[in-house]
Amino acid sequence: MSETRQLNIVGLGSIPIYLGLLYATPRSDFGIWIMGWAALFSGYVWLLRSWGILDVPWRESPSTSTGPSVRSIVGWGMLLRFLAMWALPQLSDDYFRFIWDGLLLSQGENPFALLPSEWMQQPDRAAELGLREALFEGMNSPDYFTIYPPVLQAIFGLAAWMFPSNTLAAVWVMKGFIFVAEGLSLLLLVRLLRIWNMPVNWIAIYALNPLIIIEFCGSLHFEALMILGLLMVLWMLAQGWSWGAILPFAFAVDVKLLPLMLLPVMVRYLGWLRAILFGLGVIGVSVVMFLPLFEWETFTHLGESVDLYFQSFEFNASLYYVVREVGYVWKGYNIIGIAGRILPIIVIAGIAILSLRREAKSLASLPVDWLAVFSLYFALASIVHPWYSGVLVALASLGRYLFPIIWTVLLPLTYAAYRTDQYAEELWLVFIEYAVVYSWAWLEWRNRSFAKDESQDV
Repeated sequence: MSETRQLNIVGLGSIPIYLGLLYATPRSDFGIWIMGWAALFSGYVWLLRSWGILDVPWRESPSTSTGPSVRSIVGWGMLLRFLAMWALPQLSDDYFRFIWDGLLLSQGENPFALLPSEWMQQPDRAAELGLREALFEGMNSPDYFTIYPPVLQAIFGLAAWMFPSNTLAAVWVMKGFIFVAEGLSLLLLVRLLRIWNMPVNWIAIYALNPLIIIEFCGSLHFEALMILGLLMVLWMLAQGWSWGAILPFAFAVDVKLLPLMLLPVMVRYLGWLRAILFGLGVIGVSVVMFLPLFEWETFTHLGESVDLYFQSFEFNASLYYVVREVGYVWKGYNIIGIAGRILPIIVIAGIAILSLRREAKSLASLPVDWLAVFSLYFALASIVHPWYSGVLVALASLGRYLFPIIWTVLLPLTYAAYRTDQYAEELWLVFIEYAVVYSWAWLEWRNRSFAKDESQDV
């Protein structure tokens, strides 16, 4: 069977599954969702195996590619994203907060100034701003300040300005940005694979991954824009435009704050002086993007939200849950407040060690370093939602590591926590998830190190 025919069969078979899940299945129907995920990932993994993408990834991959044309892979990936973008998110209720923030911004109010619950204590003013009761009731964090940086606030504001009273239409506007970002990301991935003489069919890792399609274009998660910014940084660096890369890096930071963790690693590729100037440029541009929202409360309330994020929320954690259990034995209570201060220090120390290693041999190894930084962070984080893995999958397309793919196959199990109105995690499923992922990651690291030593001996 030809590779193109394989792709067409899986693509056509996936369409009704995507439509059924995204348009007609609430997340409480965990059994239906998990069967749908299983079917989608079965086709995805079959294609990757058939095209040789899953073969001994720790060894040097050939520069030639097997499989259908890149145009066919990207075309199917974008078609499935297009089908997903018209659905009201089933797996996430974050969009209520997106629209709430957008309504405030479109009316000239600072979304960082007051809590949603405080706005509802001013019913006349809230009604004047279009802050509907339905939005407030749908929010999962009405007693927390918003945590979304200025790039996202601008998108929220545009969507709310265009459709202040139509939730679905506002969601479509926001998803439009994600759809465009995904298309540009696939284009950049193809170009980077060619620049670094890697198999171009590795684009399928990101283009056809069901979790990426459902979580980004289906569930409206803006990690897609952060990924676009980071891929643009890699492309500009590959072109020798290191100072131009400051702008997309700052863009990624002002979508999600996490890329700030990557700045120390740039020392290995730019040298100390250029890396320091590069980092200062990124931070400076990021701050400038905040200026339209500049008030003291913006930074204090954002800081409070970040602090609460690390010290109050728990979901699908791995090593943090081990620390928590030790805390119960040691202290007799949940030590998230203590762990939330110590674990980030460990992450920073790990990033410092990675950054101070010997100079990198080539820019092509930068995605692997970024993959290591994000992996370390997620390993120690107290909250790890399924869509967080998207950046790992994108970097895996350039770094020939497969554990992010394995992780996306297992991450749908975390939605078992939403089977009932009473949120409850199934820790045995979390254990299985991370036992498999960490085992696979260790084997990849071990075998890649062995292959490297073997080649040096020869």
